[in-house]
Amino acid sequence: MIVLGMDTSTMTGGAALVGPKGLVGESVLNIRSTHSERLLPAVERLLDDAEVTLDDVDGFAVASGPGSFTGLRIGMATAKGFAYALGRPLIGVTVLEALAYQFMAVGTVVLPLIDARRGQVYAQPFSGQDAMAEPQNCHIDDVIVWGLEQRRPIVFCGDGASVYQDVLAEKLPDAVFPPLEQRALRSASVAGLGRQRLLAGQRHEPMELVPFYLRKSEAEMKWDAKN
Repeated sequence: MIVLGMDTSTMTGGAALVGPKGLVGESVLNIRSTHSERLLPAVERLLDDAEVTLDDVDGFAVASGPGSFTGLRIGMATAKGFAYALGRPLIGVTVLEALAYQFMAVGTVVLPLIDARRGQVYAQPFSGQDAMAEPQNCHIDDVIVWGLEQRRPIVFCGDGASVYQDVLAEKLPDAVFPPLEQRALRSASVAGLGRQRLLAGQRHEPMELVPFYLRKSEAEMKWDAKN
């Protein structure tokens, strides 16, 4: 099974092809341009370079969130459009799950952190691929309190790990930070985890899959405050 995975959850994003022998190809960029401008060109280049057509793709995986409200909609709409038009299976995987999958071989707790600004993060701890708690939107101080209770090394990844590295390293002596270029979510991890789940018979109906936000947008919160 060849799976095309796409990620538009943060400023870093792209697409990857994963097949029976692992990674076929990947395009990941961390630049200030919108995903609407670069996602489809990235997919086109990836398919051309791999000498694969969309008809050769057996399934689609997409990062479903949490992350950028607009970015997630772009990736979700693209993946759903491909799956619906081609009649291929679709699976959504959360950014937190895909990041944990990326580091599942480290042999200790992995705690993906997605920056939600103003001291807030989206977080979910994992042991291997097993979630240790539900995903939540919390303050970085809550992460530190939880980390102190673990009494073992914790691998921090995701863009939140970079934003809050100084305070985490100061408060948590056993905190582990992968190199900067390895902390961001790779589209290959979205495709790989998606492929694993598609092979297990899991899938989402294209018209029913929705972004996983964890909290309301700034516009929604301002509207609620006024009303």
